[in-house]
Amino acid sequence: MKEMSEHLEVCPRCGATGTDFLNIESGMRLALQSTEDGEALPSKVCGSCYSELAGKVSKGMKLRLEEQAKARNRQIMWKSRVNLIKQARQLMQQKSYSEAAVSYEKYIRVLEIAHDVEKGQLSPEVFNKSIRSKELTVVATAYWDLMRIYDTSSNYRDRMKTAATKLAQFLPYSPIFPDVVRRAESFLKTAKNPDIVKMFLKMCRKNRPRCFVATSVFKAPCSEEIFYLRLFRDKFLKKYMWGRRIICFYYQRSPQWVFFLEKKPVLKKIIKGCLLFFVGCLKCYFKRPDRSPLGHSHKINGVNIYK
Repeated sequence: MKEMSEHLEVCPRCGATGTDFLNIESGMRLALQSTEDGEALPSKVCGSCYSELAGKVSKGMKLRLEEQAKARNRQIMWKSRVNLIKQARQLMQQKSYSEAAVSYEKYIRVLEIAHDVEKGQLSPEVFNKSIRSKELTVVATAYWDLMRIYDTSSNYRDRMKTAATKLAQFLPYSPIFPDVVRRAESFLKTAKNPDIVKMFLKMCRKNRPRCFVATSVFKAPCSEEIFYLRLFRDKFLKKYMWGRRIICFYYQRSPQWVFFLEKKPVLKKIIKGCLLFFVGCLKCYFKRPDRSPLGHSHKINGVNIYK
């Protein structure tokens, strides 16, 4: 009896005594560490603990496989969005509006899943730190077509209102803003739900972008170049009467200039070069801490804006 007690071991994990202890192999240890259990693992444990740990490994592997499958599905769906947009536009040309609406709605749903947001909660903010920011214009065109499609039937009035609201959210972030607003003003004359179109135009007037030409040239309304040009407007031009007059004149004329520049790619490149040079000068000016709009900090969300 004394000899048996001398051979008994205590499980370092649960404290149970026994003789048949099992070693935790390196592969199992690595798998357990990846489950983020945070438990310090001994070199060997009793049979009961070993079974429990093996179950954790199986559960962890299952969760990882599920996450990998979700990631693959999202990637596949993201790639499918191009075909959905092409299909929707072809159907619009064929005047198959119901089918086009279905394709557009599927496209928007793909974006919601890709950006991990609830249905109906897609917003421009989810694109802020994404390489997919150019998608904003595509989203705006989708909502523009949906708004017109849903206007064809009184049964879809609520859907039209939703599309109009979403369009007003996305449109200010796209260089097609003035063109769509102009078309909406014409559409107002024939729309079956003119009150919704008026609501859309009112929202656009409230949220309209200001740097039309610069946004058209640099494509991204939240780019570093736009940041400095707006800084020049707010910190310098607005201080003087003549500067405020220039701003008003620019706001009045810039939509027409945008349309003109779209037809003149060479001139657009020249203007872009001039603006880049001017932005470079602004960077040097605002780089001094006493002139920095951020005080002595040159960072926004941890990113050096002068880099």
